[in-house]
Amino acid sequence: MSDARFEAPESVGNPLWHLVKRYARPHSLRYVLAAVGSLLAQIPQRLPALVVGVALDAILLDTGAYTLPGVPGEWIPEGTEAQVTFTVALLAGAYLASTTLSWLAGRISGTARMRTLYDIRVDTFESLVDHDFPFFDEKQTGEVMSVLNNDVGNLDGFGNNAVQGLQFLTQIFVAFFFMATLHTRLAALMLVLPVGLALAARWYTTRVEPLYESIRESVGRVNARLEDSIDGIVTVKSFAREDRERDAVAAASREFRDKNWSIIRLRLLFRTANWTVTTGTLVGLFALGSYMTMNPETAPAFLGEPLTVGALTTFLLYSKSFFGPVRQLMFELLDSYENALASSKRIVAVLEGEREGRESGSELTVEEGCIEYDDVSFAYEGDEGEVLSDVSFTTEPGSLVGIVGPTGAGKSTITKLLFRFYDPDDGTVRIDGQDIGDVSRASLRRHLGYVSQDPFLFYGTIRENVAYGVDDATDEEVRHAAELAGAHEFIDELEDGYDTQVGERGESLSGGQRQRVAIARALLREPEILVLDEATSHVDNETERRIQESIDELAGQRTTIAIAHRLSTIRDAERILVVDGGEICEEGTHEELLERDGLYADLWRVQVGEIADVSNTFLAAADGGEPR
Repeated sequence: MSDARFEAPESVGNPLWHLVKRYARPHSLRYVLAAVGSLLAQIPQRLPALVVGVALDAILLDTGAYTLPGVPGEWIPEGTEAQVTFTVALLAGAYLASTTLSWLAGRISGTARMRTLYDIRVDTFESLVDHDFPFFDEKQTGEVMSVLNNDVGNLDGFGNNAVQGLQFLTQIFVAFFFMATLHTRLAALMLVLPVGLALAARWYTTRVEPLYESIRESVGRVNARLEDSIDGIVTVKSFAREDRERDAVAAASREFRDKNWSIIRLRLLFRTANWTVTTGTLVGLFALGSYMTMNPETAPAFLGEPLTVGALTTFLLYSKSFFGPVRQLMFELLDSYENALASSKRIVAVLEGEREGRESGSELTVEEGCIEYDDVSFAYEGDEGEVLSDVSFTTEPGSLVGIVGPTGAGKSTITKLLFRFYDPDDGTVRIDGQDIGDVSRASLRRHLGYVSQDPFLFYGTIRENVAYGVDDATDEEVRHAAELAGAHEFIDELEDGYDTQVGERGESLSGGQRQRVAIARALLREPEILVLDEATSHVDNETERRIQESIDELAGQRTTIAIAHRLSTIRDAERILVVDGGEICEEGTHEELLERDGLYADLWRVQVGEIADVSNTFLAAADGGEPR
């Protein structure tokens, strides 16, 4: 399993703030409106506590006049019943105003948040598909999917908590304002609480941040393990290895569980400290306020004037509106922030990594389709030896060139360099005299068609898969390409024809049928250069013959490179290159190579069943002896 990590460049600074500046800024107006709406909503939300406190003193206890800050005295009715009705109306109006403003703020912030996350997810996917092949060599599919699903999903959770955090902040400020209006000195004592919680939060963040980073990596490994097991379910069942896969998934899940448990223990400890500080402050405030109210003569003078019962009740209600949000900010939002920070590092690592799509280059112009490899050498990153060494050859325009050789000889790597999936370490690849290293990859690949040994079909219909590489392809064009690939006959026999669903990865079709659909997909683009990487390896002899006829017919119109395991596929090629040990050891026509009686002749004898005539050198190499 891959140990490669997603590391954000140090130059971006805080990766979460980097994402906020890049993706939230375009929606800043909505965020500002949401903030203003949330702030305004807090005012009517705090009014009921004030009204209840005044009503308690004026109506129930009859210890004070019915007065409200900022409300003219003539607006307040006389008489108990009228004041009760007035109080009820104020409470109902405050509820209606706060609900309306909260709904509008939530609607605006929700729209901004969803659009921000949409932009992040789309850009992250675009960055992923733009990365070059070495990136995917280092990462498993499950790990990559973890970034798109789990990590972007964590940002969604943080965005929701951030909106709540904005509401908490406005609630804290408004509650503190009302408390200060009631009793300035007692309200000042409340500021001790955020200081104590901030110290606890500092201790928590220094310990939880590396744990969340480790968990994000662990999630990727779990997803990768699940991806492997599900994709390989046929192999798992055919070898009766369900128990092995169950144990492997359990081991990956156990690692994730243990890392999560470390965070749970730390979170419980922080929550307990958080709750203890908050509760202790509230109890102390209640005790102090009660003492001042019941003992106005003996209360210390520096505490100020004592509170009435109603005012103390209102103050305590406001203190709850102050304590709760402070505790939520210091725990829920902080915890969500640390989780999102770990995810943002992985997202930024994808967004800011080297990508094919960022390269510049001229447009490739193909008129003849002449391919030239000039002393090309290449080694995969991490491998000790070269896969290709000083490979040189030139194809004639419109010719069919076959490439054959033992497994691992470097045949497929030759074509990967042609597509610039990788760039050569030494030497040059040219098309019509143009160094493909100087042109953009997108420009290069528009002129190339490719069919692999194990083609990938997307979930959808056969028609959609054949037309995948061409926008607005007509039904006639799709059918013509299928006929050239020898696929139309079996497609026409299906119940839904070209509208048949191929299933995930094309599993509803046989290997040979998938191969023919893939060939049709490549032919529909009408590329100037066609590359077939053992494209007939899964078809029967009759289909191979039909495909071969199509290849022969197309060969005069476009340059075709065919990597072949079945030598009959390239028997009529104008030129055959024999690759062994990363080098071209033989080249010529089929007849010329048979007369040379070298490696190609031995490969041919094996395929036609003349095993007794195979050379001892070939047999020794096949048994792991010296290279040919």
